[in-house]
Amino acid sequence: MAVTQAPATEAMAAIVARINTGTAYECDKRATYSEQIDEAHEDIGELRIDVVSDSQTQLEETLDVEDRTSHILIVWVRKKLRAISNDEIDPLKLLVRQIYQRVNDYNSADGRVKVWEVDAAPSQCPDKAFLRSRLFIATVTLRVEVEAS
Repeated sequence: MAVTQAPATEAMAAIVARINTGTAYECDKRATYSEQIDEAHEDIGELRIDVVSDSQTQLEETLDVEDRTSHILIVWVRKKLRAISNDEIDPLKLLVRQIYQRVNDYNSADGRVKVWEVDAAPSQCPDKAFLRSRLFIATVTLRVEVEAS
């Protein structure tokens, strides 16, 4: 089969599609993917959901030319808050939990992209250091495998 995209791109695109097709939650803006996160958190305004590739490992399981790859992907949920109140923070925490549930144990229709692990601990609450600056920032970390072409 001809290669049409890099494994990390395929993994990120599959997770973004999975998040964007969720019906249990409403997002003002669709999730996107990139190779790195914009670190200027102060520039965040409205809700942003970014899927970022953190690392890639070639799984050497066979003598074939190419084996599956394992990827660590991070789903970032960020938003500038008007006030540090439960009315603003609770719906965002719920959204992070719903995204966690949406991607947990995901297996793409063609079987090429599979989520093997999801780190649930950070997804339960936002980063407290950023809350003081009125920024909601929470992450969900995934280990995703992509089948060889």
